[in-house]
Amino acid sequence: MNKNQSTDPSQNKNQNQTSKGEARAFQFKPFVSFLTVFSFLLLAFSGFILYIRPEGSLARWVGWRAMGLDKSGWETVHIVFCALFVLAGVIHLVLNFKAIIIYLSSGIDRKRKNLVEMLAAAGLVVLVLLVAVWRLPPGSWLMEGRSNFKNHPRALRIQAPAPDFEKQSLRRVCEHLGQAPDRVLRELQRRGLKGISPESSLEDAARANQMTPQQLYLLIRAY
Repeated sequence: MNKNQSTDPSQNKNQNQTSKGEARAFQFKPFVSFLTVFSFLLLAFSGFILYIRPEGSLARWVGWRAMGLDKSGWETVHIVFCALFVLAGVIHLVLNFKAIIIYLSSGIDRKRKNLVEMLAAAGLVVLVLLVAVWRLPPGSWLMEGRSNFKNHPRALRIQAPAPDFEKQSLRRVCEHLGQAPDRVLRELQRRGLKGISPESSLEDAARANQMTPQQLYLLIRAY
């Protein structure tokens, strides 16, 4: 029998339990990498949602929502995850600073191993920047597609009479339609609408009654 081999089963059992019970130390680098990836995915998804949303006042006019959030809600999500992605990216760059320096130095040193890749990446960034600034294809195609989504939402039944018209008071809306505000308000209250007054904005009155400004405007116009 090998002298170095333990013959005590209880000792081997205790050693196995000790090794299993050891807590694994938290690894910061993988955490930052996962945080960067997940924040990028949320940033990209919220960016896509904002790309297809209607134009600002039009989104409020038709009561546009996506997955339960309105325009301002998705803007908040996008900005928050943009900040988180930038923060995670900066930390990721700091943690991998040596590797980045090696890549850069290998492109400009005498051997120039990564010179072609470095110049290609820089050239692509400059090209995309010029495409965006000069509004050239395919950048212009992206903006045209966005314009189609922004200006022609499916829920649009009638154009707002003026930009930000949903912020007008009910009194001003009635006057715009040539109707008596008091009579219109009585009719709306008779239909069960609550929380409305002559000075309530069209948007606030619609939200209080789970309607869109467009729907409330069409209802007022019917009187």
